[in-house]
Formats: sequence, C-alpha cells, structure tokens
Amino acid sequence: MTPHNPDVLDDRPRPDEVEEARNGAESLLRLLSAQGVDRIFLNPGTDTAPIQEASVALRGRGIDVPTIQLCPDERVALAAAQGMWLRTGRPQVVIVHVDVGTQSLGAMLHNAQRANSGVVIIAGTAPRTLEGELPGGRTIAVHWQQDQPDQIGIVRGYVKWAEELTMPEALVNLVPRAFQVARAEPAGPVYMTVAREVLMLPTDGVRVIPPERQRPPVLPAACRDAIGTAARWIAEAERPLVITGRVGRKASSAEAMARLVETAGLPLADTREFVNLPSGHPCYLEDDAVAAETLREADLVLLVDVEVPWVPLNRRPPESARVVQIDLDPVKASMVNYGFRIDLPIQADSGRALWQLVEAVEAERTDERADRWQRRAGELAAASRERARAREELIARDSAARPVSAVAVMAALNAVLDPDAVVMEEVTTNDMLVREHLLRERPGTIHAISAAGLGWALGAAMGVKLAEPQREVVALVGDGTFVFSSPVAALWAAHDAGAPFLTVVLNNSGYRAAKFPVMTLFPDGASVSRQDFTGVVMAEPPDYAAVARACGAHGERVEEPERLADALTEALKAVRSGRCAVVDVILDSI
Repeated sequence: MTPHNPDVLDDRPRPDEVEEARNGAESLLRLLSAQGVDRIFLNPGTDTAPIQEASVALRGRGIDVPTIQLCPDERVALAAAQGMWLRTGRPQVVIVHVDVGTQSLGAMLHNAQRANSGVVIIAGTAPRTLEGELPGGRTIAVHWQQDQPDQIGIVRGYVKWAEELTMPEALVNLVPRAFQVARAEPAGPVYMTVAREVLMLPTDGVRVIPPERQRPPVLPAACRDAIGTAARWIAEAERPLVITGRVGRKASSAEAMARLVETAGLPLADTREFVNLPSGHPCYLEDDAVAAETLREADLVLLVDVEVPWVPLNRRPPESARVVQIDLDPVKASMVNYGFRIDLPIQADSGRALWQLVEAVEAERTDERADRWQRRAGELAAASRERARAREELIARDSAARPVSAVAVMAALNAVLDPDAVVMEEVTTNDMLVREHLLRERPGTIHAISAAGLGWALGAAMGVKLAEPQREVVALVGDGTFVFSSPVAALWAAHDAGAPFLTVVLNNSGYRAAKFPVMTLFPDGASVSRQDFTGVVMAEPPDYAAVARACGAHGERVEEPERLADALTEALKAVRSGRCAVVDVILDSI
C-alpha cells in the first residue's frame, strides 16, 4: 500500500488493497505498518516467535515493517510507547508474553489509562491445540500453566477496548478498529490477545483498509450557549482562578489559554504536567501556597483538562464560587468516587472551546470590566515579579548548601538545558519545587507523570527520544522512582535503540512519599516522636552511577554543590555523543 497520512482528508476515498502476507503473523505486521506504527516494543516469549520470524522474513523480501525494539522489562516497553504517543499522537505497539507479561505491565498500564495515552498492547495466549492438530500448538509444559480462564480480565478495568484475535481473517477489521479506539479522544490503551496457531495459519495475502477510512472522530466544539454563560461568569468575577492540567499537550491550545488569561487578567494554577503557560508568565501561579490561597478566595473557578483540581481535605473554593469545567470527559466515570461539584460542565475539545471562550469573553467587555481586568493583570504581574525576586534570593542562599539543595539542582539545570530540551518529570515529593524553580518556557518541554504508577520516566524518555531524535531529553526522578523505572532494562534498551537521554536523580536515600502519610495520620505518634520511620529509609542505597556505567552509560555521583554545573555539562556531552548518562545528586537524607 502506498504510504499515506491518515490525518489528511481526501476528496476521494482510496480502495482497499491486498498486500503480500503468507501467514497470520505477516498479516499482522502489514496491518500495523498501514496504521503508521514505527516501533514494536517487544518483551518476547514462546508465543511471540511467529512475529519475530515474520519480521525477518518480510524484511528479507524487501518489505518494510515496524522496527522491533527489545525491551528487557515490560514496564519499560509500555512507558516508551507512551513517550512516543506524547510526541507523535500515533499509537505504538507493545507486545508481551501471555498472562505473565500482561501482569508485568503493572503500574504502567495504570499510567497509560490515567494519562489518556493511545497505546496498542498485544499479548499471546496459551496455544489452543494439544496434539499437533495445527502448527504452533502446545509443545512444552508451561503452555498448560499459562492457560488462564480470563486473560483479558487482567486488564479489563484499565483499557478502552479488548478483543481476542481468533483467526487471520479477523485481523483485517479488528486491528484498524484497535487503533481507531486507541486514538479516539479521550485516548487510551487497548488490548488484544492472539494464540500462535492464528499467527502461523497460512494466508494468501491480507486486505488492508486505508487508515484514513477508520480515523477517530472529529473533536467537538463547545455548545455556544454554555460558552456564553461561562464567558459571562468570567467577565463578572472579581476573584477568578483557572486550573488546568493538559491544555499544553497541544501548542494551539496553550496559545488560546494564554490569550484568555491575558484578556481578562486571570490567574492560572496547574500541576505542570505540560507547559500550559510559560514559566514567568505574569498570570502563572507557580507557587503552590499562592495557588491554594487564591482557590480558597475564588468566586469563579475555570477547570480545563484537569483530572483532580484540588484535594478537598486540604483546599477547596468557597461554596458560593461558580465552577466551570471544559473537558473531553467531564464525568470521569472511570474514577468511581469523583465527587467534585461542577456548576457548568462543558464537554468539548479545549483547543476549540478556548478560542470560542476568548471570543465570548471579548464580547462581554465593557469599560468597567476592562479596567478591572487590566488592574488585576497589573496586580498579577507585580506579584509575579516579587515571587521571582524571592526565588532568586532562595537560589543564592541554597547554591552552596551542603548537602546539595534540590533548588540548586533546578538552578543548575536552568543554566545548562537547551530551551527546547524535553524534561520527563517524576520526582513525587519534590514536584512543587520543580514547578516553582525549573524554568520551561516553550510548549512541549516538560511532561510530568500524570498518574500513580511510579517508574515511568526512564522508559518514557526513551520513547520521546525515539520520536524526536534531535531533541535533548532529560528524565528528572527521585531515587525511588529511578529504582522503580527498571534502570538496567531502560538504560540498556535506550542504548540498543540509539536513543540516549540524561537522567538526574534527586537522591534523598529513601521514600519520602511514604514518610508523609505516617506524619500526617499520626502527628503525635511514636514514629514522629522517636523520629524513627520504619520502612522508608534506605540506609545503604545502591550506587546508581555505577549502575549506569554497568549499562554502558556515563555515570557520576555528585555530593558537592560546586560540582553540579560541571557534572551536568559533562553528562550532556555524553548524551550528545550517543550515550545515556546518569547524574546521581545526593540530597539531605529523609
């Protein structure tokens, strides 16, 4: 089939084409190619042999197929596929080994669900035939042990769609269907299973449906009446606040958001999952304490593409505040007990709705309102400058602190990183510090983990680098998340794929995220009074720089603040030369 961009609309539809494929596995690979798959992230097993063989056979006959990337850990494979999705918007494929490989996806499947990441997962199943009736039937004892009554049930609550591929003829429609569902917003992972007999059955070619004939739905604009009401409420508000999470996943949406907040002088708070407003923008409340206080006093809150806008136990708007929500999924049905009170939920693509809202707010302009908006914008700008001065003073104070301060690490990164470098942030308890001190001005230059499954950043960094080889990519992690990331598997796979990135470890020798609940729930308890926090401290942590060197990467341990800038510079040189690098920064122990 002629290469084609499925996102370009055609006046005339193309007909189906029959492509060369000699068995089910070759048919599967031809269909994946037609869907624009660049990479298959593979953790192999006895069930994947037909796909591996088909890849070699097709390439040997001069037929292009997706590149198979060996991943020694399934979690790395899925995180990498998610990283590519973040940069390309095209689902990639993860292939894992039967039920046990599916289970090993673990927390990364949770992340793909919560981050609305379009990923296609394919898993083998135990062979169906027992006595040689078909090629690919059971040959070893483990095939009986792998035979589970409901393998799809392992993932049913985490995927948008799941299906078993029972015959080669079914691939023609089910594979494109999987990609359509994965891409349709809200996007998310899909899951298919296939026994190896199906992959080995002979075929006389495969019919390929042009992907542009099964594209995802066009995203909806917002209801004009609802947008008009939201604009009126914004125009009337004395103490408004915008809270967003994922507007910055599209540059055009971020541009619309900037126009909106500048038009009406609206303060904006976020979780820095994306660059929703540039660092230093006068409307951006990067300081969490300021954002919390603004929320407590707000009379109008606009939520845009945000999953969890606040934690009611810690902060909430007044009962009298109006709350407007713009989201592709305002109901959040997969969050069983969502519970946020929304006065005006608007289901729409924020990229379209925000421009509608800008126009509608402009239509609400009066002289009195324009004066109020301008006065509020001036107050926000003055407060932003004051916070910037306070940050500079803090950096100056902490730059020589021993042990190394996390603030000093952010300042050093600001000094050495290219403005277009992409930071994959997974620092858990230092996330607010990163939001306040790591400067990211351009859209698409930070992605924060948007879910609870730790161990995402290294695999995701590899995926981003594969999607955009010209970009510098940095995984910014805690020591706990570094370990969760399967660093040996991730660093080796990145080296093998030619996708080098820098990892910076904020190492506090333990799990501070697990220490906080003990302190919160038992403020007068034995742990606090004795300062003995069982189960969170790593008294003799591993040498993470040595782990990096064992994987062929550059590795350095930094304990002196004066070494920070030079260590990061040397590490980036290693990355530019084609090697991964790990800088393990030793902070004050928890």
